[in-house]
Order: sequence, then C-alpha cells, then structure tokens
Amino acid sequence: MKARAGIVLEGLNLTPEQLVGVARGGERVFLNKEVERRISASREMLEKWIKEEKIVYGVTTGFGPFVSVLIPTKYQSQLQHNLIRSHSANVGPLFSREEVRAAMTLRVNAFAKGCSAVRLTTVNLLLELLNRGIHPCIPEWGSVGASGDLTPSAHVALTLMGEGKVEYKGKIMASAKAFKSEGLKPIELAAKEGLALINGTTMMTGVGGLQTHDVWNLEYQAEIISALSIEGLLGSLEPFHPSGHKVKPHPGQIAVAKNLCKLLKGSKLVWDARKLEEVRSSLQKKMKENGDVLETNIPIQNTYSLRATPQILGAVRDAITYVKQQVVIEMNSANDNPLFFTEENLAYQGANFHGQPLALPMDVLSIAATEIAVLSERRLNKILDRSRNNGLSAFLAGDRSGLHCGYEGAQYIPTSLVAECRTLCNPASIQSIPSNEENQDVVSMGLVAARKAREIKNRVEYVLAVELLAACEAVEARGIEKVSPAGKLVHQEVRKVIPPYNSSRVMHESIEKSRDLIHSGKLVGLIKSRVKDLEM
Repeated sequence: MKARAGIVLEGLNLTPEQLVGVARGGERVFLNKEVERRISASREMLEKWIKEEKIVYGVTTGFGPFVSVLIPTKYQSQLQHNLIRSHSANVGPLFSREEVRAAMTLRVNAFAKGCSAVRLTTVNLLLELLNRGIHPCIPEWGSVGASGDLTPSAHVALTLMGEGKVEYKGKIMASAKAFKSEGLKPIELAAKEGLALINGTTMMTGVGGLQTHDVWNLEYQAEIISALSIEGLLGSLEPFHPSGHKVKPHPGQIAVAKNLCKLLKGSKLVWDARKLEEVRSSLQKKMKENGDVLETNIPIQNTYSLRATPQILGAVRDAITYVKQQVVIEMNSANDNPLFFTEENLAYQGANFHGQPLALPMDVLSIAATEIAVLSERRLNKILDRSRNNGLSAFLAGDRSGLHCGYEGAQYIPTSLVAECRTLCNPASIQSIPSNEENQDVVSMGLVAARKAREIKNRVEYVLAVELLAACEAVEARGIEKVSPAGKLVHQEVRKVIPPYNSSRVMHESIEKSRDLIHSGKLVGLIKSRVKDLEM
C-alpha cells in the first residue's frame, strides 16, 4: 500500500521545520494507528470514570473558581459548549493563516500523546479542517497565557461546533458555509472536549515556533551581510582567527568566526594576516626612524561593529539555540489539564497548560533579534559616514554628493526601527496580572511575548534590508572584481532584482525588494549551496 504523503503527528518528534512546512507550505498531516489507539484508550478511561461518577475537574465540575460546583452528567455537553462560547472572546486583528495552521497542528500533536481523553472523531475533524484549508478566524488580543491560550483557542473549538467564522479559499465566511462546501458536519462536544481544545499553550507555541525559525534565518543572513559590509569597509580578517575564539569557547562565537573566515575567503578588500604583517613591519620601522609618537591612519584594529561580530552574533546564536530547544519541547508536550494516564489509571490535575516555559524564551528571542538589528544599524552608519568609511562617498551618494542624497533618507529607517525594537523588548513574561478570582494569580503572558517577537522580527528584516543595499553599493565602489566569491554571489543575487543607486529612484521600492529577498531566505540557500562547511 502506498504511503500517504505528508507528516505523521505522533506527539513526540515534530520539528520546527515540519511545523513551517504545514503552516506555510500546506503539508498534509495524519495520525498513525498507534496514535489513534492512544487517543481512544484515554477516552475509554474517561468514559469509564464518568459511568462510575468520579469527580474530575472540568468534567463533573465547573471551571476555574467554579471547581466547587458539581455538574450532573446530563449537563456535560452543555457545559463544554458554554465554556467555548464564553471564552471565544478575543478581539483585534486576526492571526495570519500560517499562525492559525501552526496552532491547529500543535493541538493535534498534543492530542497525539494520548493524554487528553478527547474522542478520535474530534481529533479527526480538526485534522480535516487543517488539511482542507478551513482556518478559524482568531483575533490576536486577549490571552494571558496561564491556563494556556484559552481565549484564542476557543475560536478554534467554536469552528468545530460549526459556529463563528473561518477563512476558506481566501474568503471570510461562516463556519457552517465552509463545512457545507467540504461536506463536513460540525460536532457536539462531549465531556472534557471543550476544555481539552483550549487548555494549552497552542497559540503561543504556534506563533513562537514560526518566529524562532525566522529569527534563525535572520541570524544566518546577518552573518552573510556582515561579511559583505566588512569587505565594503576594508575590514580585517584578524579578529576572526580561530585561535582567539578557542580560548573563549562559546559555541556561537566559534561558529560565527568560522563562517566569516569562509565568507571572506578570496577577498582582495579585507586585511589578511600577510597584509597586516607588512603594514605593522613598515610602521615599526618608521617608529624607530622617527623616535617619537607617530600618528597613522592605518586601521590597525577595527571598531567593535566589525571586530566583535563573532562575539555579538555568536551570543545571538546561542540565545536562539536555547529558544529553539524550549520551543521543540513545548511543541511535543501534553499541555492540557487534567491529563489521563491509562497505564496508571490516573488523572493528573496540574498546570502543564502554563505558558511560562515559552514566555521567557520568547522574550529572549525578542532581545536576540533586536541585537541583530543593533549591530546592523551600526555597520550601516559606518558605511554611510564619510569620516569613518575609509574613502567612500558621503551616504554613498557618489561624485555629486550634496546634489544627490544617496542613502541619507534610507538611514532613518533602521534608526527608527531599532528604537521600536528596543521599546518592544520590554519583557512580557514578568507582566503577570492576577485574574479569574485569583485562581489565575500568576500568568505568563506567553502569547504577548510571542507576538512581540514577531513584531520585532518583522522590523529587523527591514534593518538588514537597508544594510544589504548599502553593502552592495560599497563593494561596487571598491571594485566588484576585488570582492570574495561569496560576496559576489550575494551581490549578483541582489542586482537581479535591485539596480545600483540612482537619484531618480524612489528608495522605498528598493528597500521593500531587499526585504522580500531577506524574508524569502534565498541568500541563505544560495550561500549554503556554494560555500562548503558553513555552520548553519
């Protein structure tokens, strides 16, 4: 029998790359027989407990502060529907299609662990919506990230009930209409199912997982663009020599230094060891002849925005590594309450829904992404400042500087965006505000942190976009024949879509095209295919 194309969700080994494939690439998702068995076993255990009239939170009790209210069996379905309708309360702009798809995928993956006691038919309907492109409309604002993302996730559960609105084939419509078009039928939620559908870190992990993938992409491109800027500024290779980094062995720092050496290999613009030794020998001779203090304009040592690139971007790498580790764990976690363990005949009533394990990393991701922008803006300033750019024209305006403004206006964009990023870096993970009659007395604000990381990432793309344009202009001014093979590849890719600076061209259009190139990840793919043994 031919295997179905797509991704099998098992609740154990979903990767960020697979999540991106489903969210952005439209990959189909499935369950295997073992997962179906686990899901059914947990449901059978709950059904048995219901018959025995055991008291179970959210099944035979009310929710939150209403836990002391015992609910008779005959009201169990109504209880779940009431929960979903009351919690479908988020407001504001809608999450993107890809973010909704990521969240839906992760909820199925959580159910695949077989601890949530939902019916297999309910899980399968959620899969059908995902695979057929029926996407619940979920407003962004409202989650406190304590009992997970209760309010945004309720909009997904509302869709399963045939209520609310969805995005289907590019249009917003009533859920019932999309269901009818696909020949699907809504479900009536059974005991525990409403709670299981909303009680977890689904939305923050979906949004956060996509942003983690994207910021990794930005870090790689920051290294590539850094190398091109270093060539344009006639920088030195000396700070990237491996011996210096072996004695300060942060993994990210070592990786960035190694990559810069490979990216700059073959460049006739940078100062290599031989050239530096010749210059230093010459200066030593002049000092002896002069016998006194000797001032020189030779760049014996670069400024930090060039020299400290491995230390700065290396720290960013290590931070993203930590974030990714936390995201992957959360992606493959049972983050519901209560959880049912069939082998132990145990219902675990705890707090796996809490978003703090993701909220903190998302704040770290925001800081890491902002640091990429901070470094990029400083290199850009150096390229544009005629007193610091080693002979380039002011603002790269060319021979008629003054009449032509060059990148004078474009520089304001990164300056403004870095300021915004710094403002957005205010941590969300410490902003707990008690709610729910003090039942939720410590909340994570994890989705706020994830959304904030997304907003920062979007701005960082534009900061790098302006530097990329300026770096291309700088190496052209030096002589493109002197540029490293890797630098030439980057330059050629940019010039396929963006011509050199021309005073008659609106700068906005060039920046947008440069940002699109960065967002697509093409530069990373190109360099990885042509420069061997990079740390990617």
